[in-house]
Amino acid sequence: MRKIYFFVLILIGIGCSSVEKEDLQNLNGYWEIHKVIQPDGNEVDFSINTIYDYYEINQNHKGFYKKAYPQLDGTFIVDEYSEEIEITEDETTFKVQFHSEFNDRELNIIEVTENKLILKNSEDKTYYYKRAEPINLLENEE
Repeated sequence: MRKIYFFVLILIGIGCSSVEKEDLQNLNGYWEIHKVIQPDGNEVDFSINTIYDYYEINQNHKGFYKKAYPQLDGTFIVDEYSEEIEITEDETTFKVQFHSEFNDRELNIIEVTENKLILKNSEDKTYYYKRAEPINLLENEE
């Protein structure tokens, strides 16, 4: 009976992998961080963000990452500095590998959907993002 229970748990674990190759194109666009969970379980909430993350990848899962600044008219100013990125896959996860002249780093993709992005770094910090919406406070002004 224990062997059957263990086998079922393994199948459930394998079937619960939340990131599929087809999901990776959802990474493209603007993302707003809304919380970080530290390795000790402490949660840091971000209620107001002045900087968003912008990702753009192609069909070969290569592209770039930049910081973007939302403007009051609903547009974004995108920073000139960018990091090259590449999505790689190992046996169990997809990773975003960042390459720049200053450093290289890597984040595991825990989940990526149209409106949700969860990334985890090597220090066990988990970053939760939501799809960034334009802020348009000047819409009715002429």
